[in-house]
Amino acid sequence: MQTVKWNEGVFTPSKIICVGRNYAAHIAELNNETPTNMVLFAKPNSAITESLKSEHLGEALHFETELCFLVKNKQLAAVGLGLDLTKRGLQSTLKEKGL
Repeated sequence: MQTVKWNEGVFTPSKIICVGRNYAAHIAELNNETPTNMVLFAKPNSAITESLKSEHLGEALHFETELCFLVKNKQLAAVGLGLDLTKRGLQSTLKEKGL
């Protein structure tokens, strides 16, 4: 499991909960439908890393800055910045298949 260092020590998140389709300009950029409600999805703890690579298996990674919130004991414990890396080609292929 990956750990996160913060001012109160080291914390091991069990998962990452993401909010998508909540930013109109990004929805338009990706030519997606605007949903009635934002989309929630999870990423595993293994998505957290301290190393950065701009490509994976020869495919460039698209990057976005994200606001991150650490919730501990059902309370907001910290706010930070995250870097979301996406394989746009793979994402588009999966989206075409309805995945």
